[in-house]
Amino acid sequence: MLNENRPELSEQKISKCEKQFTTYEYDNGLRKGRRTPKLYLAKGKDVSKFEGGNIEGFCAISTQKYTKQGKWSNTVYSLLLAKGVKPIYFLDPLHGEWGDNTSSWGEIAERLNLPVDTIKELVKEEYPRTAKRLDDIEEFALVQETAEKEIEVVIVSFGSPTHRAIAEGYWENEKSSVTSDGQTVTVAPNPDWRTPVITEPKDAKIISTNHTRGMHGGYWNIEVAVPSESENK
Repeated sequence: MLNENRPELSEQKISKCEKQFTTYEYDNGLRKGRRTPKLYLAKGKDVSKFEGGNIEGFCAISTQKYTKQGKWSNTVYSLLLAKGVKPIYFLDPLHGEWGDNTSSWGEIAERLNLPVDTIKELVKEEYPRTAKRLDDIEEFALVQETAEKEIEVVIVSFGSPTHRAIAEGYWENEKSSVTSDGQTVTVAPNPDWRTPVITEPKDAKIISTNHTRGMHGGYWNIEVAVPSESENK
């Protein structure tokens, strides 16, 4: 799913320890870009967050080693996981929030192999912006489904203009992208890019607006849900 922030159990230093346990190593230290990892343990449909202590029925701490290093101080835990417990590791991408390039609750549930209701509760607690975006997509998709329309999520991406472009009104001008079936999708600042509006097509909906720091104002990614053109004609 998400490069470094996608939970990949095979990449998480897991080794077998006796028949009834699995050993899992977890480092809670700050990462580049002020990102803090999170660890959840799943057993069936039940999920529990690891916060530095034993969790009955899920895990026991075998060893822990604290390293003092200012803001980079960290503790490395060696955890004994009960049978049937699966570790789920979360880490935001460098410029964004975990899950910000997924397009449905079902996609996350499938990749984490957890029930949708469990996923919703977890993500709404840890990543409210991602949760709101996915709720908005789901709500919009249900409306379109009732009207027998299909939707496509289009990203309008722009930023880091030259000084000349800025002087010519770059940040005030509309920005566009195109759907797979050729529709032009145009958005405009209202009054700035933190709260953009749709110019066309009229029945599209803005799902999220994300800003990344960079030269000359940085970069913007605006996600727009668009009904298929054939249904708009």
